[in-house]
Amino acid sequence: MGTDTTSSSTDGWADGWNGPLGERVAVPVSVLIVMGVWTLAASQTPSYIFPTIPELLASIVGVFGSGGEFSVVDNYGMTLLRVLAATVLCLVVGISAGILMGTSQRADDYLFVYVLGTFAFPSVIWAFLAVIWFGLTTWFVAVFTVFMIVAPYVAISIKEGIEELDSNLTEMADSFDASSYLVWQNIYIPHLYPHIFGSTRLTLTLAWKITLIAEIFGTQLGLGEIINYYFKANQNDMIIAWVLPMMALMFLIDRGLRRIETERFSWRDADAPTQAA
Repeated sequence: MGTDTTSSSTDGWADGWNGPLGERVAVPVSVLIVMGVWTLAASQTPSYIFPTIPELLASIVGVFGSGGEFSVVDNYGMTLLRVLAATVLCLVVGISAGILMGTSQRADDYLFVYVLGTFAFPSVIWAFLAVIWFGLTTWFVAVFTVFMIVAPYVAISIKEGIEELDSNLTEMADSFDASSYLVWQNIYIPHLYPHIFGSTRLTLTLAWKITLIAEIFGTQLGLGEIINYYFKANQNDMIIAWVLPMMALMFLIDRGLRRIETERFSWRDADAPTQAA
């Protein structure tokens, strides 16, 4: 009896640590660890390499102050719009291509060559080529670069999602002479929802990073231009001060999508077959 009680309490503690409590604790603990390592590095190096946390906070206040060198609304707004535009384009084209590749062997034979080709192509080269081909543009360089890098990942994710579908479901639908519309509405689309959510999170995560790189090379407005400016001025604290708010925003968006994904598709884990102990 005593052993069972101890085991139950231990299992309960472990479940709590691995559940919502553990998730809530992990983020602040991780932040504290980063702050501690950063403080140690800042104490051993010049401030222009590793500014102290108070210096960073002062720089962030300066970014959002009225006397800043760059417009917060214009530059953050433009970067966010580029990220949003690139994300939508990647999802629309990537999901469409993935569906074609997953449902048509001929389409897979042709499109898979291009997908593998983009995977093998160095990512940063797309930014250089975009600037050479299109010059300094407001939208095209950033959106094009993100699209060429991220859309193939979306296509592969959707293709693999279709290939994972239980063929018995489609065979049963055929036996009942279900229309293609009903098959997609009740079988394919519900099955692909988790893959679409996962692709959305991946696209957003990659899109903002790649957009930043593309802005450094080929735009005249946006967060990347500011990073390039302060890099040339050797002001590391201002680089980090401008990037941190965007990092925090993208982290919150990702956590929000993850929460929706978990709540929306928790039934898949519940319905999964359990193995006997």
